[in-house]
Amino acid sequence: MKKNGKFIALIIAAALLILAAAGGYLSGRKAVSDDLEKEKAAVSRVTEELQELQLQRDELAELNKSSIMSMVLDDGPIYVIGHKSPDSDTVCSAIAYARLLQKLGFDAIPMLNGEPNNESNYILEQAGIPVPEILDDAAGKNIFLVDHSEYMQSTKGMNEAHIVGILDHHGVGSVTTGNMVVYEGRPIGATATIVWLDYLNYGLVPDDDIAYILLCTIFSDTATLTSSTVTDADRKAVEALAKQAGIDDTDALARKLHEELLSYEGFTDIEILFSDYKEYEAFGTKFGIGCVNAIDEETASELAARMKAVLPEGFASKEVGLMYAEIGIRENGEKIDYVVPVDELSKQIFEQAFPDYDEYDGTAFIFRKGCGRKTVFVPGLTDFLATQPHD
Repeated sequence: MKKNGKFIALIIAAALLILAAAGGYLSGRKAVSDDLEKEKAAVSRVTEELQELQLQRDELAELNKSSIMSMVLDDGPIYVIGHKSPDSDTVCSAIAYARLLQKLGFDAIPMLNGEPNNESNYILEQAGIPVPEILDDAAGKNIFLVDHSEYMQSTKGMNEAHIVGILDHHGVGSVTTGNMVVYEGRPIGATATIVWLDYLNYGLVPDDDIAYILLCTIFSDTATLTSSTVTDADRKAVEALAKQAGIDDTDALARKLHEELLSYEGFTDIEILFSDYKEYEAFGTKFGIGCVNAIDEETASELAARMKAVLPEGFASKEVGLMYAEIGIRENGEKIDYVVPVDELSKQIFEQAFPDYDEYDGTAFIFRKGCGRKTVFVPGLTDFLATQPHD
């Protein structure tokens, strides 16, 4: 009898344990079910928020598109073109922006304002993009300017062109229009970055070959993101464009571009002087600056002497009052510039405008912290000329 009692007690205890376990299981299952429902609700909310954000982004893109679609055009295509003595930013930005306009439904053609340098030719060759033709005369044509807004840097006939747009990262130039115009100027490292931003703003994706040339030109125009003009937008553009273009080793690409930029193979000294040459006008004075690249101070000194020898010839071919050659070194974090004046007047004015130079070696004024054309040279010379007597 006692054994039966113990057995019954064990059965009851086991039954209670089973009931307790079952209760816990059911309770746990309900808790899991509740958690799953919460997760589903959270996912649903996130999905709705993402859909709302996408709708807002699409709406913003359509609004941006509607503004550019209001361009007033004369008959004929839109010629997208950069400045004289084209560098990679002006060449590649013209090509990339023309492609953007084509995606928006415009008849747009990229053009050049002179022969491209070795770096630009290399970039286009690697991308499989043909070198655009040179536009000899802009008169009577629809023109979209990139990387400049100066008549002195533009092709012939720009005063008689129908300018429909300007995309630039320099100061406001002399170009004026009587019609409504697309104008976008940003204090940013490269015009190419503005082009990339516009692809985003219009809800478009650049083609892979365009992504590649935009990446290369941002590296080129910002000295591989070391320039003082670099912004977070430039850095983000490089990150996104490198990923799209399939470039894993951006350092190797930057080194190769730098090698091509330093290469003047096949160029005469006068062609080197004008390979990256720009003209400006401030308070009645016209001046020209040709930028040349060097790998070290020995090379810079040699190039300075060569530029001094050909500057008079270059000066005689241009209608400017002042002219300079600027030899720049951008190596291992160093920024050194040698500035060579064409004559005594150019020398005197430069010395007065920039008295804080580090050295004058009889040929060039040397700046061991740099004297960038866009950020220091042109603004400083313009400010100085503003203080001088003028009509």
